[in-house]
Amino acid sequence: MITKDTVLMRRPDLIVQLDSANTVRVHHGRVVSEFGAHALALLDVFWRSRTVGEALRLLAPRLAGARALDEAVSTLSQLVSAGVLATEHRLGFTDLVFPMGGYGMAYPNIRMLDDPMRKRLFVRAVKEVVQPGDVVLDLGTGSGILAVAAAQAGARLVYAVEPAQSIGVARAVAERNGFADRITFLRDWSSSVDLPEKADVLTTDIVGNDALDMAIWETVQDARERLLVPGARLVPEVITAYATLVRLPPEFVAAHRVVPEHVEEWNARYGMDFSPVLEHDRDRVAGFYEPPDVAARWARLSPPVPLFDVDLHHRARAFTSTAEVVADQAGAANGVMIHFEARLSPGTTLSTDPAGGCAKSHWFTAGWAFPRPVDVVPGTAVTLAYHYTGDGRAAVELAGSAALEEVTA
Repeated sequence: MITKDTVLMRRPDLIVQLDSANTVRVHHGRVVSEFGAHALALLDVFWRSRTVGEALRLLAPRLAGARALDEAVSTLSQLVSAGVLATEHRLGFTDLVFPMGGYGMAYPNIRMLDDPMRKRLFVRAVKEVVQPGDVVLDLGTGSGILAVAAAQAGARLVYAVEPAQSIGVARAVAERNGFADRITFLRDWSSSVDLPEKADVLTTDIVGNDALDMAIWETVQDARERLLVPGARLVPEVITAYATLVRLPPEFVAAHRVVPEHVEEWNARYGMDFSPVLEHDRDRVAGFYEPPDVAARWARLSPPVPLFDVDLHHRARAFTSTAEVVADQAGAANGVMIHFEARLSPGTTLSTDPAGGCAKSHWFTAGWAFPRPVDVVPGTAVTLAYHYTGDGRAAVELAGSAALEEVTA
């Protein structure tokens, strides 16, 4: 029997659909259930475990009268009967497929742990930075590897934050390694948590392919202002991006941009004129991510030059950074690839230069295909502009060319 003191939590792996009447259709496991308009609000408040009474108090401003309250209670009962809300759910890897499963899937955790460089260097940096007695905040703990590394380094207490349901796996890893008493797992977004004490060290691996595209700067800023002691140590500390002119293979360009050959083939195949498709793609700088073992085969026409430098101790902001890339090879430069170096600790730096990557590298190489090739010879300077507009959004522009559409990466 459900009472106001019953503690419920929503099932962690759901797909939710809404129709025009605000009817909520929930896919859970192999079952599809349909609920009334209050279901979405109930799913929201039961994102974390809480009592029925607390949930209804949170919903009270939305409930105009007694009838609305009765409907909400009825919907709550239906959600419990369907197994969408329950007193306990297994937290572990989700059965949802990509991309719905997100970081709750086994796949991204396998890829990161299987990368021969990524986590190994992070673990080394954590053990260099964390000192005995420290309180550590680990954001996006994933498999729990950095939280366990911090505990191994002597941390008194680690707060490991992870919104995905795979946090259950991380908890099991901590228990197996004997640190269940020193690692507190919080299933939430870091911007929503409060800690009983401020942390001396922050560790996080929410570093994207383009370094900033997972909003690491903004996330770390929020943590610095609310959850860390002044002068807290960070892993990583500084990220520097580098740009290299490249000659992309024609078949690769054709996979990311509309080219005249596409239109010719489509016109002949379908008996229609597809030239407007080419016209609408003519001035776009096409952003992409590719595995480093693929990017390593592209012809480099310049050495890498610094594109931007971000110190995570400083406040996040939008910015535009320009770089003059000087060719050292002759050829048609039709794109730029970007890699970064992250200073994880004073003695540990990680590079995503594809020349040092392999098929098991988890990070992909970020790059952009130009609207038109630029013919270069040794000594030719090409100016690039990198626009960071905040919250992980960025664009690259070939300076001096016609107005180009901004492409988020």
